[in-house]
Amino acid sequence: MDLISGNAHDADTQGTGWFIGFSDWSRHGPGELLHVPRNRPVHGLCIKWFDHPAGHESGLGKPLSEGRPVSILASAGSRFRIDCSTDPSFPAALTRSVLLQRPGDYAAWGAGLHHRWAALERSTVITLRWNPA
Repeated sequence: MDLISGNAHDADTQGTGWFIGFSDWSRHGPGELLHVPRNRPVHGLCIKWFDHPAGHESGLGKPLSEGRPVSILASAGSRFRIDCSTDPSFPAALTRSVLLQRPGDYAAWGAGLHHRWAALERSTVITLRWNPA
């Protein structure tokens, strides 16, 4: 399953702060989900900013993920869970969860996964999505 997580503050960006992009240090994890080759265009760039109240959940029935989504926690004192699965019913054996709880925590996943999320505490989350060409 193409799913990686980490914290932008902890990423070795060689002092630049760019943890998503065309630099060599964005090449890590399965599918190099944070890497965008310099000489390739991307399509359908979308950015979402959402302030989720505690208890806000996406539920089931979301469409399969497209492109490369990356969700980043922007708020302190928050807890936000993202579940990804290869099965729309999210059985435990086929589901991986990432808990975002420190500003800069992120989850990135590839196309073709089912995902759902839950704000365990009030959480402001920025989500980027693009389709590699």
